[in-house]
Amino acid sequence: MKLKRVYFRGFGRWVDREFRFQEGLNLIEAPNESGKSTLIRGLTALLYGGKKEGVGRRVREDWLEAYQPWNGKDYGGEVDFTLGEREYRLIRTLQWEEEREQLVDPVTGRDLSGDFPMDRRKDRNFTEGLTGLSRSLFQRVAWIRSLPMSGDHQVVDKIRQLVHQGEEMNVRPALERLEKEIQGIGKTPAAKNKPYGVISAKCAELEAEVTALRETYRSIREDQARLAGMKKEQAELAEKEEQLSRRMKKLQEALNQAKEREALLEKQKHLEYIQERWTEAMDQVTRLEREREGVKPPYLLSPEEVEEIRGLIDGNNRPEDRADRTEERLRSLAQEIQDWEEKNSSLLQLDERWLQKQLSDLEEGCRLQENLKTPDFQETIDDRVKGIQMEKDYKNLTALQHREEELRKERGTLEDQRRNWRMRLDLIEREKFLTQVVDAQVPPARSSFRWLWLTGAGLAFFLLMVFLIPGLSIAGLLFSIFASVRYWRLRQVDRQVRQEWDERHEGLKRDRERVRRERRELESGGESLSDPDHLREGLAKTEEKLNEVHHSLAMVIQEQEALLNRWKADSTVELRRLVEEKFQQIRDREEARKQDREHRERLEEIRREAEEEATVFRDRLGTFEFRSWLKEWSAIGEEAQKARDKLTSLRLESTTLEKELHRLIPEMEHRSQQRARWKEKLGSDDPALWTEWMLASEHVRRLDDRLEAARSALRKETERKEAEAWDLELERVRKQLEEKGNEGQASAAELAGDLQKLERELEWIKEKHREKETEVLRLEERLQTLLSGVPSLAERETQLAEARSEKERLERERIIVESAKEVLEEATRELREDLSPRLAPHASRWIGKVTGGRYRDLLIDPAEGISLSVFVPETGERQPIERLSRGTVDQMYFAMRLALIRFFAEHGNLSLPVILDDSLVHFDGERIREALRILGEMAGEHQVILCTCQSRERRLLEEEGIPFELQALS
Repeated sequence: MKLKRVYFRGFGRWVDREFRFQEGLNLIEAPNESGKSTLIRGLTALLYGGKKEGVGRRVREDWLEAYQPWNGKDYGGEVDFTLGEREYRLIRTLQWEEEREQLVDPVTGRDLSGDFPMDRRKDRNFTEGLTGLSRSLFQRVAWIRSLPMSGDHQVVDKIRQLVHQGEEMNVRPALERLEKEIQGIGKTPAAKNKPYGVISAKCAELEAEVTALRETYRSIREDQARLAGMKKEQAELAEKEEQLSRRMKKLQEALNQAKEREALLEKQKHLEYIQERWTEAMDQVTRLEREREGVKPPYLLSPEEVEEIRGLIDGNNRPEDRADRTEERLRSLAQEIQDWEEKNSSLLQLDERWLQKQLSDLEEGCRLQENLKTPDFQETIDDRVKGIQMEKDYKNLTALQHREEELRKERGTLEDQRRNWRMRLDLIEREKFLTQVVDAQVPPARSSFRWLWLTGAGLAFFLLMVFLIPGLSIAGLLFSIFASVRYWRLRQVDRQVRQEWDERHEGLKRDRERVRRERRELESGGESLSDPDHLREGLAKTEEKLNEVHHSLAMVIQEQEALLNRWKADSTVELRRLVEEKFQQIRDREEARKQDREHRERLEEIRREAEEEATVFRDRLGTFEFRSWLKEWSAIGEEAQKARDKLTSLRLESTTLEKELHRLIPEMEHRSQQRARWKEKLGSDDPALWTEWMLASEHVRRLDDRLEAARSALRKETERKEAEAWDLELERVRKQLEEKGNEGQASAAELAGDLQKLERELEWIKEKHREKETEVLRLEERLQTLLSGVPSLAERETQLAEARSEKERLERERIIVESAKEVLEEATRELREDLSPRLAPHASRWIGKVTGGRYRDLLIDPAEGISLSVFVPETGERQPIERLSRGTVDQMYFAMRLALIRFFAEHGNLSLPVILDDSLVHFDGERIREALRILGEMAGEHQVILCTCQSRERRLLEEEGIPFELQALS
């Protein structure tokens, strides 16, 4: 089996990360806490999933929650590997609620999941089906760590299966019961006067007490978990409340901006209107100038010249006829002028400048009338009263908050005092308990002495009988040999039991001395720990004061809630903001009312002036109304202009005829001379052309009059424009509107509606928050009451553990006495005939190499997993490897793991990868060099993945010339 690629969608720190491995030796060099162990753990997780083995239902592995992805929620990944000549890709999702697994052929893309049937947990067990190894067996064989192999029963069973191809191997103990020893210890818990019965009764009593305490602590933990959940909900509500507050603040800002934007739009509209009026005046001047240029003749004639030319033209007729016709026309024009003046006297008397001012005032009145508002005097008074009350409550709330801070500081001080009292009291109780335990412990009896006496008795019997009854002496000799072997075996057991008792006893003594040192350190600081009753009394008083502070704090919080609820605020800052908003609202309303009053005064002034000046046209104008009067005055202005134009034309014609009449005689006399002169001057003597130029010149003079009036009006508007800076003001308003943004923004009414909705939602959230805070305070008080009255579970569990340890010691002594020699002989025979000869060559080979030949003869005992022992050259005795140095123990187990991997490769036809996670950390310089040589040799047939936090492995591999592939984790 060779690993090619591992891809983590999410596993601990590895998120969206891919690793590729090559055949041979792969070196992963990275410092501690960089993710090497997470990589190896993730590899086995992808191969075998996150369900616990050996359980009939779905149970999570203990590590499953600890390796949740640091970022994102995608928990799982892919692993590509080869078995023999075939490639596989295993895709797995480790999320517990939606765990999925899929096996794919990466070459053809075919889904191979259907080739593996589901078990009762609905798992297909791809890796176990392909390799025949469970998760724990794979980890114990292929994953080499600095851990002992004792207790590896699963490895032993698998080795036996490989060796015997399915034959069952059971060790049958042959038991002998020594009644005297058993009676001395006690057979059952019912033996009340025996040590085993006494300790059993004590265990039962302590178990009942511990069970009750555990139930109490379980209830406390449930309450604590519920308290944590409630605090989490409280924090979520606080976060929602904060989010809504921020949204309301932003919405309020948007509402203010919308109001400012609407005011700017209104101002822009007014400026654009007066600008448009100025533009119209400018256009009128331009239009008149253009019209003047269009009708202006090649030679502009003065009125005198027009008269003179007209006389010359009319001079073609008889002077008498011309005079008669002129007089008749003058009479007709005089009557027509009189009739026209009588008919349009009011229009002709109308002042055009006054009319323009009147139209401007009426337009201003229309604009002001649109902006008038309904007065709300009573609402302003109510808001002022409400604002004063809000400001008063804000000051009270600030004082309550200061009081709350003082109470919280006092609570913290009292809690520190309570912890100090409890720590000192617990120190005294622990010292007392450890002293009792240490004084009550009795060293275990040595059971091997009786066999020494039996050996001596057997030898004496042999020496006695060898002279009396030689045949019977053989039985004595055999008995002596049996007793001596039994003595040596039990002597080792006694040593081990005594060593365990000494270690446990020394550990308790060290704990007692540590507690005493802590007590002396506290007493050296001036604290007296001699009177537990005084400590308990101080603790009770501190807790009583703490309860009073808790009650006062709850009352202060309730008063704050009442003040905040009155104004529907969630904090002091929010209440202060509401106060400022209320007073700002009052100021804005008063300012708006002042401006509205000024607008009404101006409207009244405009109305009064308009009515005073409109006496002549009052019937036509009707009841005063700005828009209707503006429309009528505009029509009157147009009619007046037409009337003046026609009257001017009639008068001009009349004046011309009068002058012509007076000039008839002189003109007749000089007619020829004048015609010659005008012909020379005008370049033509065509009367029609002269007439056309005369009419054009008269038209130009009329246009000049109108142009003068239009220019006068334009000058006034221009002066006003320059004085008020219309262009700059309009540009500034447009720029402000552009900065505020006109596109896609809601109106002030819509924003006000949204703000009211958010205020209702925020009020609901605040209510929930207050309810949750009250529940949290009640639950905290309940927990404090429970914790203050519950005995120490750790103390009772320590007592129970000591009692159980004593009970187990007695049971172990009884089992040692009851175990017969046949058990050891049968186990030894089975090992020598079965597993040991098969594993020993592999293990001895690797151990000899890795220890430089110091240890070669290895004894493998699978009775309790894989227990190893070696012959020590200096003493010539066989010793368990656990008694050797830590570095030597790691080397032994390193060699044993390599032997197991080779054993599985030879007997199971399965070439497993070798995965080492800081396994060589205790190897010295020469031994790690030899270990790397062995790994280089193993890399020829097995894939090796070596994880290390040091650089010496890479340096030694380079020195030895061993090829390797360096993997980087950063």
